[in-house]
Amino acid sequence: VDKLGISENIANMIVNKFKKDITKDLEDLESLIENQEKEAIAQKAHYIKNSCLNVALDDICELLQKLEKVDIEKIDSNKLFNEIKSKIKEIL
Repeated sequence: VDKLGISENIANMIVNKFKKDITKDLEDLESLIENQEKEAIAQKAHYIKNSCLNVALDDICELLQKLEKVDIEKIDSNKLFNEIKSKIKEIL
């Protein structure tokens, strides 16, 4: 709450929305990676990064930033995705 500079009620609302949406967002991203839809991967990674910024998950944001690079190889994107998914599961 202090890091975000908002009230506890607003923080709870933001965190609850994040928890509600993140599973579907990760499923969508995984599908895009499997299909190597590079532009869509970049867009979805950016969207998820903004969600993570809202809840101060800076380390995950750095990984998502790497996924935003359109020229990333499938092997690298799979590795990054698995790391992102693992870190998010740890906090849920």
